[in-house]
Order: sequence, then structure tokens, then C-alpha cells
Amino acid sequence: MPFIIIGNMEQKYEVTIGIPVYNVERYIRLTMDSALAQTFRNIEFLVLDDCGTDSSIDIVREYQQTHPRGKDIRIVRQPQNGGLGRARNRIIEEASGKYLYHLDADDAIAPNTIELLYQQAVKYDADIVYGSHERIETIGDSPKRILFCYPKMVFLKENEFADKVYSDYAFLQAMTWNFLIKRSVYIENNIRHKPVNYWEDFSTTIDLPTYVTRAVLLPDITYYYYCRNNSLSNYQKRNHIDKSEIQKTIDAMALVK
Repeated sequence: MPFIIIGNMEQKYEVTIGIPVYNVERYIRLTMDSALAQTFRNIEFLVLDDCGTDSSIDIVREYQQTHPRGKDIRIVRQPQNGGLGRARNRIIEEASGKYLYHLDADDAIAPNTIELLYQQAVKYDADIVYGSHERIETIGDSPKRILFCYPKMVFLKENEFADKVYSDYAFLQAMTWNFLIKRSVYIENNIRHKPVNYWEDFSTTIDLPTYVTRAVLLPDITYYYYCRNNSLSNYQKRNHIDKSEIQKTIDAMALVK
């Protein structure tokens, strides 16, 4: 495949899967196994090292050295821990794929996720293609599984997608993961995430429809979203909540507003 220059970067891949990593040694193998098992072959696996203190990145380096697709794994290290919002922004800036797909480092995707979303992106020349997901709650004695499925919908006219989203706010899930998007949508419109750990995705994803004309939504389950104790996205019942955590949440809410 020929190299294409995008800004200061050569495009070698059709798709980049961006994985921000911070202290997820218990789950990173699940995530990497699912990413590397993709049936679509032309993928860059961009792992963002957010300066954790466990062996997560050592595990990723092991995949680099031993996995048949190890040469397609690229690790980029932050200068210091910056949180999820900054990590996602660095992924946007570093990705070399025409399309970008965000995957959290404690979740998993179906083997045909990228192939399915990419086929639809090419078929409709779509700016963005959303898959459906399964939420897996591992808190308590037995896992609870909840399906979230979009209907099959195709939006090709100007403002058609935005009109649907903003007339029905519950229609679109405000998550950064599980959609394939042209990286140029982020770059050309200077779209970035807020520099926070909580809700960094909400303020970005809720704005995306204003920059997107051609969009596809699919009912296929392509993403497995795990809710665990102590995860950023899960508020467990606790006897004590540190004041600093409350302040971070208040700061995040202020940025989103």
C-alpha cells in the first residue's frame, strides 16, 4: 500500500485502534487479544502509555515481540500522567490511520468489529459509523449483561444526522468508543476532549453531529463494555468518598458545561 502524507504524518494504515493505558494489568490482555484478533488486516494498534505504575505496558511490549501482528503495535508515552482526556487527544494527534477507533484498555471488541464498520464507511463514504454494544456489569455475585442496540439507520443529507440527535438526546450514546470515524473530522475541525478523567467523552461526542454529514448506525454488537469495581465509569456504593474525588467530579462537570 502506498504511503499518503497527512500533515506531517505518513498514512500507512486504513484504521488506527487507539488504546489509552493506565494501570490496567488485570485487563489489558483481554483488550489486546480482542484487538489483535480483528479479521480486518490493515490496522495500526496505537497504545498510549499514560505513565502508570503497574506492568500494563510490559505486557503490551510482550505482544509487540511475540504476536504475529506485533509489528503493527506502536506505543506512545505521555511525558507524564495526564488523564483520559489528554490521552485520547494524543491518540488523535498520533494516529496514522485514515479512520480512528477508540478502545478502552479494560474492554473488548468482536473479531469482525473493524471489518464491519469499515465496510459500511466505504459503502456510504460515511464520516462516522456506530456499532451497538453489550454492557457487562461484573459487580456482585453474577455478571449482569445489558444490550444496547441501535436500529439500522443511514444519514446522508446535510444536517439530517444532527437533526435526529438533537431532537432526541437519548438516541445517541455519549461514549467515545465503538464508532469508526474519519480522523480528518477531528483534525480539520480541531475537535479535542476535555482534559479530565470523567465525562471527557460527553462534551466531544455530543458536538460531533454538527461536524458530520454522512453517518451510519448498526444494530450489530461490536463492543463489550465492562463495568467493574473501581472503574472510572462506575460509581459503587462506598462508606467513604475522598474529598479530592468529589472536587475532580465538580471540575469535570464545569468543563462539560
